[in-house]
Amino acid sequence: MDKSEMVKSFVEGDAMVILKTDGTTVQGRLAKIDLVQSRVVLNVAVYIGLDGKVEQVVQEEVGFDSIDTISKLVTAVQQPPTLDDDLRKYPIGKYLMIWGKHDGSINPTIQQGQLKSINWGNRTLVLHNTNYDEDLTVKMDQISFIDDTRSGSGAKSSVQTPDWHLRPDGAWYRGDRKYGGD
Repeated sequence: MDKSEMVKSFVEGDAMVILKTDGTTVQGRLAKIDLVQSRVVLNVAVYIGLDGKVEQVVQEEVGFDSIDTISKLVTAVQQPPTLDDDLRKYPIGKYLMIWGKHDGSINPTIQQGQLKSINWGNRTLVLHNTNYDEDLTVKMDQISFIDDTRSGSGAKSSVQTPDWHLRPDGAWYRGDRKYGGD
């Protein structure tokens, strides 16, 4: 079958995967079919960072001569979860450490506490800091990462292992090495 005939069944916006003759694949949404230059142009999402958000969409051209197989994705391309999706999974009372540039800071800072409420209209949430018995309002547009692995404030473990420690026998040790007076 002529490859130009193969691509005619697609319309702009179709999600598709192209297996190229060199073994690589290209996945994206059809931007256009150029029959004059014998090529397909796809809008391909570029994900940058760990949050799974689309940072940019680039166009990639694939010539008919480099197409081995082309297929339409019949299922909708699943969008990565949004911040709102993440926030909806947390029950009231869940302890959260929220990283971001809070209160106009230029460096990342942390607001932490038990989730007290979420105001979707104002795009804010309230954390109750149990150490200082105060409520903290966090703006959703300042959130860069949510750590939900903690159950309270403080580090997960010691920052530094103890240097020398005194054992019940009265001797000083570093690990299993006994202090010898040197």
